[in-house]
Amino acid sequence: MFIDERLRQEISKQLSGLKKEVKLVMFTQEIECMYCRETRTLLEELVETSDKLKLEVYNFVIDKDKAELYGIDKIPAIVILEGDKD
Repeated sequence: MFIDERLRQEISKQLSGLKKEVKLVMFTQEIECMYCRETRTLLEELVETSDKLKLEVYNFVIDKDKAELYGIDKIPAIVILEGDKD
């Protein structure tokens, strides 16, 4: 667990003003990725702080087309998008 209850409440308070949905797009892979697991756990905890945050997780190797779309060439990587924009 990366986000304790006090920090969770503070983040939730800070994000309460969001008007539009924010999509967090993460690129990861299962093997040979030093911080992928930790990054994913942190993002999963973060999206629990606001109903405006959404998380999509893609495999860097399998979802190569999606990675190229965002110019991703290293992992872990996070793309932050406004609303339903791709």
